[in-house]
Amino acid sequence: MARIENVTAELLHDESLVNVVVRVRDSDGLEGVGEAWWGILDPERRSRTASPIIAVINDMLGPRIRGREADAIERLWFEMWDWGYRYADQGIFLMGLSGVDLALWDLKGKHLGTSVMALLGGPVSDGIPGYASLPPLREPDRLIAETARAMEAGFAAVKLHEIDPELTAVLRDEFGDAVEIMVDVNGHFDPLQAIAVGRRLSELGVIWFEEPVRPMRDHAAIARVGASIECDLAAGENEYVLEDFDRLLATGALAYLQPEITKIGGLTAARRVSTLAELYNVALCPHNFRLGPSLYASVHWAFTSPASRWIEVPWMPDGEAFSFPAALPPMRNGQVLPLEGPGLGCG
Repeated sequence: MARIENVTAELLHDESLVNVVVRVRDSDGLEGVGEAWWGILDPERRSRTASPIIAVINDMLGPRIRGREADAIERLWFEMWDWGYRYADQGIFLMGLSGVDLALWDLKGKHLGTSVMALLGGPVSDGIPGYASLPPLREPDRLIAETARAMEAGFAAVKLHEIDPELTAVLRDEFGDAVEIMVDVNGHFDPLQAIAVGRRLSELGVIWFEEPVRPMRDHAAIARVGASIECDLAAGENEYVLEDFDRLLATGALAYLQPEITKIGGLTAARRVSTLAELYNVALCPHNFRLGPSLYASVHWAFTSPASRWIEVPWMPDGEAFSFPAALPPMRNGQVLPLEGPGLGCG
């Protein structure tokens, strides 16, 4: 049985958006590649913002599992989580655990010569709608141009990160119903502001209004907003453990649940979150804004849950890129297709 020989995390920052890549090498010489959350965007300090997460992997989790059987993923996950609980059951500790977990799943798939999707039971559908997730652009001309590029690439939906609802109106005026629109404000508003913006977005026919209030985990405020507007709400990227998701879903405010696989503990935890989405009968839409192992893992995950409705695919303007050299997932007619190849299939 192959054993874990080395665990390392590194920050890739050759391009405009960094990736925190985790590599697990075993005694057979195979290497699994995963990804942890990348830290808060700070263009002036991009090589530092993820350093606490990297330290969790290199100084805490890696030494803990060296020498252990590489395919004992479930056992290793619970041992690492239980051991680290007194540090935290959320935040940077769970982010680090996510990266290690994804690398272990990739490694197991490579050992067996099969995809992670197959290890999880295989796809439950032939395709899942994908949307191009645009960064904040703030200018109407750029917004129109990038939406047009995304549509030319095969997307039928885009997500905006714009706080001014009139920019959404610009897009609706330009493209009409030819493109579906989601809006994510990353918790920019207080509840009263969010209600006003949400009512305008309802008039514009958006699919969802995402993370409408600050703090982003104020479940009661999210419920107030949801009860006061017509369009559906989406949230969940800043939740961590099952209890968090259960409390959020118990409000009844969400139509779309968006767990972030690089924060919740990786695929091992994601399978349990899928069950909660199914129990509460909400749409599962994995959150992701990196091109690399996190996106690929999210695709494998989404295809193994009947609750999945959308897959977020990051979309960057010309001249901007991610540091991990991966291709966009295969698409046809606006839908993301199942991934092929051993492991996660991205390196």
